[in-house]
Amino acid sequence: MFLSRLKPTLFRISTKLTFAYSLVLILSSTLIFSYLYFQITHALQDQERVILQSKLEEYSNRIEIRGLKDFSEYFMYVPNYDRDAALLIGVFSPKNETIFFHEPFPSFKVDMELLKTELNQHRARSFDFSLPEISGNEAVLVLGRTLKNGTRLVVAKSTEGLGVQLRNLQKIFWWSLVPVALIGFLGGLFLSNSTLSPVREVINSMKKIEAGAFSTRVPLGDNEDELEELKVLFNKMLDKIENLVNGLRDAFDHLAHDIRTPVTRLRGRAEIALTSEGDVESYREALQSCFENSDKILNFLQVLTDITEAENRSRKLRLEKKFISELVREMMSLYEMAFEEKDIKVVQKLDTHDWAMVDARLISRVIANLLDNAHKYTPAGGTVTIETVNQTENVILRVTDTGPGIAADEHAMIWQKLYRIDKSRSEYGMGLGLTFVKAVVEAHDGKVSVRSPVHDGHGTEFEVTLQKMA
Repeated sequence: MFLSRLKPTLFRISTKLTFAYSLVLILSSTLIFSYLYFQITHALQDQERVILQSKLEEYSNRIEIRGLKDFSEYFMYVPNYDRDAALLIGVFSPKNETIFFHEPFPSFKVDMELLKTELNQHRARSFDFSLPEISGNEAVLVLGRTLKNGTRLVVAKSTEGLGVQLRNLQKIFWWSLVPVALIGFLGGLFLSNSTLSPVREVINSMKKIEAGAFSTRVPLGDNEDELEELKVLFNKMLDKIENLVNGLRDAFDHLAHDIRTPVTRLRGRAEIALTSEGDVESYREALQSCFENSDKILNFLQVLTDITEAENRSRKLRLEKKFISELVREMMSLYEMAFEEKDIKVVQKLDTHDWAMVDARLISRVIANLLDNAHKYTPAGGTVTIETVNQTENVILRVTDTGPGIAADEHAMIWQKLYRIDKSRSEYGMGLGLTFVKAVVEAHDGKVSVRSPVHDGHGTEFEVTLQKMA
């Protein structure tokens, strides 16, 4: 039971970071100490060797100048005042017979047979080697020299003192490793908690959102690091998702409203035809009404399908070189009468070199939607200007009306599916025209934008940019 409760805590990233930080600190401390231990050991051994070398030099000169008898008398008094009494000193004949031997104080023992065996193996003028002590685990460092008369002088010293120093150094390290590990653990705990604090805030916010509080946002701090940037981006993503959810909800409402009217009419006409005993003509009128209303529904659904295909780029464009001005004139021939009936003046400023690689059928529908939009919102007596501008790499199409304009806070929403500026939805329309324009233009790798008001707080201008070589 205890382990099952402890398991989630152990697998937390903060716990892993804490242990990882502690482990790294311990390993780095161990590596640093190992390096220092090696350097100190090497330095102390060199120091011992220098001392022995100095004594070997001193004693060899004394023997060669004053003789072995003086040397022996000197060592009769050494234990009383000489700090080098701890040295083992021996003089051996060329046949390794012991001529002089000085016992160290405090005493340590070496195997004499082993010492003589090593002397036989080292026949150079100067030599050095190590021997194990007879008692204890320490080694004895031996330096020697062959004198002029052929005898061999040996000076040896136990490394017990050196070993004691190194063992004390090891104890200091192991004891110091405890506070290092504690500091590593506490430091890792503090760093992991402070580092993962923004992530924990994001998790808490996500839990609240999962519980239904969609307006929850991650609290922002004063930092400018990557995690703060992540929080800002996360909040922006939540804003976008909330807008999409609200837009989807509104779209469903609008969809239900737009489909309900033709379906209700269709059902009403069919019901009247079934309950009445009219003539053939009345049945024909009912069927005609059913046909028109079902056609509206099918057209509505087809536009939605076209928008989805354009947005997903699932339909392959049939690109060809077309002059945009020609497409504008073709569409104007269809809308000319409608503009005249509403007494709207249409001004055309078309560039005759405004060719681009486009799918003529789709771009014609884009132009038709922009003209339909201008006709719908331009009051009687107003003006609609259609302009094309030929550039080196692009062609620009502008449709400007003198209508009431679009509020700035609605500029981003007019491209959404089923969005209507006319909230009462009294004006006829599917609310898909501008969505279709944006989807098709972007499928051509073009851009579309809106500017409103254009002049004196009125008017709206839509600008479409198409690439010559898509």
